[in-house]
Amino acid sequence: MSATTNPALLPLLLLSVLPVGAAAVRTARARFHSFKRWNTLQRRVRVFSWLLLERDAAAELRSDTAQGALLEEHHRLTTRIAEEDTRLGVSSAGLTLAGRAVGGIGTGITYAALGAMLVAGWLPLAAGAGAVLAIQAAQSTLTRLVDVSHMVYEHAMWVDDLLAFQKRCRALQPRRSGLPAPETVKAITLNDVSFTYPGKETPALNGISMTLHAGQTVAFVGVNGSGKSTCARLLAGLYQPRDGGTVRWDGVDVLDMDAESLQARVGCVLQDPVRFPFSALANLTVSRGTLTEADPQRALDAARASGAEQVIAGLPGRWEALLSKRFRGGQELSAGQWAKVAVARGLYKNAPVLLLDEPTASMDPRAEHAVYEAVLRDNPRPDQITVLISHRLASVVACDRIFVFDAGRITESGTHQELMGLDGEYASMFTLQAAGYRAEAEETA
Repeated sequence: MSATTNPALLPLLLLSVLPVGAAAVRTARARFHSFKRWNTLQRRVRVFSWLLLERDAAAELRSDTAQGALLEEHHRLTTRIAEEDTRLGVSSAGLTLAGRAVGGIGTGITYAALGAMLVAGWLPLAAGAGAVLAIQAAQSTLTRLVDVSHMVYEHAMWVDDLLAFQKRCRALQPRRSGLPAPETVKAITLNDVSFTYPGKETPALNGISMTLHAGQTVAFVGVNGSGKSTCARLLAGLYQPRDGGTVRWDGVDVLDMDAESLQARVGCVLQDPVRFPFSALANLTVSRGTLTEADPQRALDAARASGAEQVIAGLPGRWEALLSKRFRGGQELSAGQWAKVAVARGLYKNAPVLLLDEPTASMDPRAEHAVYEAVLRDNPRPDQITVLISHRLASVVACDRIFVFDAGRITESGTHQELMGLDGEYASMFTLQAAGYRAEAEETA
């Protein structure tokens, strides 16, 4: 009789192998979760490292004497990373040692059982050597099986994490199915739209309704956090109504449209624009989704309207100048100059909807006035809807319609004259700003 034919030895063989496998599985799980914590800490360290080296942050770091605080946080994070590595190493060593110890005890019990069988005469003495070889072969096979199972389990955790990440990324991608957005739009209608940001309890918008028509210039005004920018992004198709209501372009729900084509119909100029490390010309043409195909006349017209023409004329290489100091020969622009380039980028796109979200906040008064004169008054487009968000109410006086936001709702709407006649929130804000300018003018005089 051999060891493989005696069923009493089979559970003992498993006892010598399974503890090692269980320890390996727990080690793999611990390594997986430890790496996720380690990776989070590493990303934070990279952020702090980049902040310490970032050119744009240098002046404020020095003026605030914040270097010590950042270095202290950097040291704290690197210490936690080292502690995480140490903890994982000690934990893995302890689990491996415990698994091998229990497995060794199981092996000892197996050989003791085999010896007892030989002494009791359950196995012939001549079969003892064969039984030992059978036990060793079985242990080797089971060990390989456990190792393969452990590798499959460990890789399965990483694959599952990757699949979950890919699923989340796919959910965040713009819709690539549905109707293409129209080349021109006659009316955009919001009907009882509400929107709450993830993780927030208070809605950013609560029951907003409005209709915007082609050829109109409308303004959104209100205090910070009142819902102006959120509403504009819903109009542009950048956000979707999360809590009810509809956004329709010429009667078609935006949720039935291809999101990418919808976003291609909107020119966005934001308060803090992206500073693309491209040439001056490419910084304009990127709004049309290309860096190689440019319309020189359209680019020149957009640059003139925004005031960026003078900025580009002063650069070495002019339109070919690289706008990034990260590269040799690159040029650095001020915040106001970047704002002009961003406005030119939005104008170059020549979209049926133009969204201006505090685009001139970093411009000087003369440049701001020139932009508004060019965009809102000198070159009105009968087929374009222009939405202006601004805290400087003098810039919205000439708008066709002004919407006043407060706590996610529209509390007033109308022309400048109509709103001043209401003597409500808009009139109060406008009077307050005007009084400040008058007081400053009187002090100067």
